[in-house]
Amino acid sequence: MSLQKAFEKHGDKADFTWIYISEAHAIDDRRPSQTVKIKEHTTLEERTEVAKNAAESLGLTIPLLIDDMENTIDSAYSAHPDRLFILDAKGKVAYAGGRGPWGFDVAEMILALEALIGDS
Repeated sequence: MSLQKAFEKHGDKADFTWIYISEAHAIDDRRPSQTVKIKEHTTLEERTEVAKNAAESLGLTIPLLIDDMENTIDSAYSAHPDRLFILDAKGKVAYAGGRGPWGFDVAEMILALEALIGDS
């Protein structure tokens, strides 16, 4: 199941947020992507525009937030290049998925979410 499908299934029982952080493989980085042609963001406006384009191209309707240019969220959660988290009702981490791309396991996250909210 995709992250979008998880949001569609459980979005009425849990708050979902997609946070766009710094570009994982910017073309001007030391390990550039061979497929994604995005330069490292130098302004919040650039990052916001890239995030909006990514959400649209991926077909995501999950609420979107943008990490600041100091990469506060990325640093706090060790989220680079991508990662899934569930926070419980008290704001504590109830699930921390592995680092992407190999640890980005939506099915595993859904099982943890369903256990937390008592749904399947």
